[in-house]
Amino acid sequence: MAECVVSETNKIVTDSSKQISDVQSCQDVKTEKVMEPLQLEDFQKDKIPITLENLIKSFEMKEVVPSKNDFLVGCIYIFMLEYGFIPIEKKNDYNDCGFCYKRIKELSSFSGWNKFKENSYSLSFTLPPHHLYVCKILCVKTGDDLIVNAFVKNIEEVQYTCMLDILTYFTDSSHADAHLSKLQNLKILSNLFKNQIAFPVKNAILHANEIRHPCFEDLPIEIILYILKYFHGIDVMRVTAVSKKFHALREDVKFWENLISRDFKYKVNQNQTCKELMKEYGRLYKLHVKHVKNRGYWRGRIPIL
Repeated sequence: MAECVVSETNKIVTDSSKQISDVQSCQDVKTEKVMEPLQLEDFQKDKIPITLENLIKSFEMKEVVPSKNDFLVGCIYIFMLEYGFIPIEKKNDYNDCGFCYKRIKELSSFSGWNKFKENSYSLSFTLPPHHLYVCKILCVKTGDDLIVNAFVKNIEEVQYTCMLDILTYFTDSSHADAHLSKLQNLKILSNLFKNQIAFPVKNAILHANEIRHPCFEDLPIEIILYILKYFHGIDVMRVTAVSKKFHALREDVKFWENLISRDFKYKVNQNQTCKELMKEYGRLYKLHVKHVKNRGYWRGRIPIL
């Protein structure tokens, strides 16, 4: 009887040890299979994207100690790769502009930019398969800023500019050489560059080829106007300031008359221009905010006109 009890006890201990071993094994597997950061904006001190590692290796192969602006231009090159562009020298090697991590990794080790002066850089890209339209990016360092200009060959009036504060993206404010340990705010840099350069350029090329890019601006005018009817007047002013197409939409007297009537139950004078109606909306909105604050019911951020 005692032998049976001992045998059963040993079996339970063995099973428990096996379960603990299995749990630890699963935890090890989970730890080992953590997904590597895909994009440059996912950079963390303990998680370095392979594209950033390739960028550093490209500097090492050239035996170059990168300055801060060298490093930012390298980041711009990778941002364009992430958005589907390829360097002009590789235009015959790829035929798709969709997101492809394998292609980005391959091209991130290729030095796709030229430094033709001490503080001036040139990059040329194409968006496969639309090789007729070449995107040229010129970067010029001025003081503590990097001025980025982009234009597209064979598409008129397509030119975009953004200004990057170099010291914003490094933890030290000196003009010393760049170092990986001092890198910061890559997500902010990514969003700024892609919103102001990469996306508009890609959108312009797709438009030139009569391909619709999935975005709010590409919706039919009737649908955009219908959506804007649900916006607050302040938000309408902001939205319609982001592009020429949206700016043209607010040049509608009836649209502003309806907004004023809806938000403030106020009938405007006839024969007023859009500019006058927008000023009138702003005046009424300020009075409304003042009234709400005085009554103590305001629970949000007050937009400043």
